[in-house]
Amino acid sequence: MLSRSRLCLATVAFVVAFGQTAGMVSAQGSKTVINAATVPKYPPFEFKDPASGKLIGFDIDIVDAIAAKMGVKVNWIDSSFDQLISSVETRRADVIVAGMADTPERRATVSFLDYLHANTVFFTLRANAARYSDLDALCGKRVATARRTIWPAAIEKWSDEHCKAAGKSAVIVVGTDGSPDTRLQLNQGRADAAVQGAETIPYQNSIEGTRYLILGKPFLVQDMGLGFAKDDAQLGQKLKQALAALMADGSYQELLRKWDLAGSAIEQAMINGQP
Repeated sequence: MLSRSRLCLATVAFVVAFGQTAGMVSAQGSKTVINAATVPKYPPFEFKDPASGKLIGFDIDIVDAIAAKMGVKVNWIDSSFDQLISSVETRRADVIVAGMADTPERRATVSFLDYLHANTVFFTLRANAARYSDLDALCGKRVATARRTIWPAAIEKWSDEHCKAAGKSAVIVVGTDGSPDTRLQLNQGRADAAVQGAETIPYQNSIEGTRYLILGKPFLVQDMGLGFAKDDAQLGQKLKQALAALMADGSYQELLRKWDLAGSAIEQAMINGQP
C-alpha cells in the first residue's frame, strides 16, 4: 500500500505526464506551418526569379493565399519531380505544389485539391512553323517532353491514334529532365517539336521574343491539383475551404489575371474531381 507522500508524488507525476501529452496533441492540432514540396522549374507556375532567386509563380501565390486563409504559413521545400509523391507519403511534406496533373493513377497514392484546368499541347520553334501545316506532320518526328510526367505516355497514345492507325511512322519521344531541358533540346535541334502545358508558352514567349508556336489545339485536357496524403482528409477539407473562400472573394481570379491564366480557371474547388 502506497504511503500518502508516495501517493501524492505519483498523482503529481501522472498530472504532469498527462499535461505534457495533452500539450503535444494540442500543438499538433494547431499546426502553424505547412511544408510544401515544389520543383521550381515550370513558369509561370513555380520558378525562381532570375534576378533575385526568389521563388515566384501562380502556384506559389495561390498556396500562400490558401495558407493565409487557413491561418498558417508555408515552408517551401525544393524537390525533384520523382520525389514529390513519396515526400507526402513519408510526411516530409504536407502538400505537393508542382503543376501536377490529377490522374487516376496518382490518386492511388495521394489525393488532390483541383485548382486549375491544364491544356497539353505540341509546340515548335516559330521559325519551323511551315513544316507543320497540321499535327499529322509530327508523325515520324522527334518530340521532346519531361520523362517523369504523364506526357510521354500521352504522346505515344496520340501517335498510335493518328500515326500508326494511318500507316505512318510513329512519333519518337525524346525524354528530358524537365521543361527547361525540353526547350533546350528543341532549340539545339535535337527535337523537332515538344510537349508542355499550353499555359507555359505565353510566359516563355514574353521572355524569348515569341520564339515558340503552339501547334493545333490541346490534345490532352486535365485538372491540375495540389497533392496531399490520402489519409489526411482533414487537411484536404481545410485546403478546399480556403480555396473556395479565395474564389468567393475574387482573390483567385485576381491571381489568374496576374499570371495570364484566366482561361484556365476552374469552376469550383474539388477534391479528386468531386465537389
